[in-house]
Amino acid sequence: MIEIQNITVQFGGNKVLNDISMTFEQGEMIGLVAPNGTGKSTFMNVLMNYVKPLKGKVVFKDSLSYSNKSNEVKIHKFVSMMPDQSDLYNHLSGREHLKMFATMWQSDVKLIDETIEALNMKHYVNKKTGTYSLGMRQRLCFAMQIVANTEIMMMDEVMNGLDPNNVEIISNLLLQKKAEGKIIIIASHLLDNLEKYADRIFLFNKGKLVDSNQIIEGFSQAQIKTIRVKNMASDTKKQFQELFPTIKLQTLTNGMSLIHLPSSEASLLSSLTSFLVERNVVDFAFGKVTLNDLYSMYYHEDQNVPAI
Repeated sequence: MIEIQNITVQFGGNKVLNDISMTFEQGEMIGLVAPNGTGKSTFMNVLMNYVKPLKGKVVFKDSLSYSNKSNEVKIHKFVSMMPDQSDLYNHLSGREHLKMFATMWQSDVKLIDETIEALNMKHYVNKKTGTYSLGMRQRLCFAMQIVANTEIMMMDEVMNGLDPNNVEIISNLLLQKKAEGKIIIIASHLLDNLEKYADRIFLFNKGKLVDSNQIIEGFSQAQIKTIRVKNMASDTKKQFQELFPTIKLQTLTNGMSLIHLPSSEASLLSSLTSFLVERNVVDFAFGKVTLNDLYSMYYHEDQNVPAI
């Protein structure tokens, strides 16, 4: 469990984190989404005690907080952050890095070979990391955290530089760790992937963490919430708003128009379908608002940005 109590971080006159309070439970995968420079990395650095807040505190199991160095040592036995590629030693092999992390966290050494096998690293893990490609180095950094096997794992852009096959392999391994009861906190720009696997997704706004369900009610539920229409003509939009004045129509910066549905009643869906087909609009789909849609709505729209 992580209990975040009134955390505020300020750099100069800018409150990067502004009085944040929330709780994360064991067995949760938490997604953090925001443009660069809005507080994602700072938030995780506070959880690791790499950045000290102006006020507030973070409380872990057994009421432990970063009140002294002894407590920090105890907390870091069950909390870890995935290392950065710049943390790798080019003169050491991947296997030596994994042994180092297993030793530091006193985890089961059997995890080393299991993780190497799961991540398809056998053909290069005994080579020096100075010879690794970007994707190989990223897999090693992820493997190091898996081998540490802590109860709480934090990752900043874990999928960076990976091809789709390795994204899928890592995602499945994360689901396995979640099933083991670990808290996994991931900051990512790979939104389609994050939406598939995260239990809760938070966006950053003016120093606050905002639950995606606060922005769009029921966002995380698998219900028909919208019609997504590509390249909807201006005159069609005008006609739509005249015929359906109570239904919200929103156009994103990528040209996608979202028709936000007040309900998924068959009669309403039939009426909207007929309206579109009669005007030769055929490139549309029913579904829920995607995380990519939500990101565009929240960070790139001049209007309709929710007030916090």
